[in-house]
Amino acid sequence: MNDEQIAALVKNTAEETARRVVTETFLTFGVDASTPTSAIEMQLDMQHLRAWRTSVATVKRQGLITAVGIIVVGILGLIWTNISHPAP
Repeated sequence: MNDEQIAALVKNTAEETARRVVTETFLTFGVDASTPTSAIEMQLDMQHLRAWRTSVATVKRQGLITAVGIIVVGILGLIWTNISHPAP
């Protein structure tokens, strides 16, 4: 065997090994990489998870803003009450 044949053999072996590893990894995740429908469904699932994650982050942020707003309005109301009706 010459150097070119060895390089081609190594390349083919590496590509086949990588293909097997990726296929087995996908199978571990429950995705059959041999069918395009399964890969598309996995992409849709990932899109749904991203949308869910971003919506949860938005709800958390809005909840925090609302809580801070309620506290500030309560404190301002307390101050206003004490200013407009001072204790005798």
